[in-house]
Amino acid sequence: MPTDGQRIQKRTPTTVALQVSSAKQPFITELAFSENVSLHGARVVTGRAWKPGERVIVKSYHGSIQSRARVIYCHHLAKARYAVGLELHSAVWDVVGHFATRKSGSVAQQSI
Repeated sequence: MPTDGQRIQKRTPTTVALQVSSAKQPFITELAFSENVSLHGARVVTGRAWKPGERVIVKSYHGSIQSRARVIYCHHLAKARYAVGLELHSAVWDVVGHFATRKSGSVAQQSI
């Protein structure tokens, strides 16, 4: 296990349209775009600040796949733009930018 802050999982640069919604207040929703993804997370660019620890729902904009996620960090990039790190709980990304759900040890893929 890395001890110097290195990531275990490789990040894959990919831009995918996503809908991010607050798990507690579903009417708070916005269109976001991924910058990179890994098997258990994604870095997305949003138009609003999300609080670390906040629970969100991430949905593929052009598809029916969704995942619960937790906000890990939120960095201000520029006027009304934020980089948000998400830890996905019920989905994974494969290396070609597919959003896939975990099912009993196997992975079902869907292009987004």
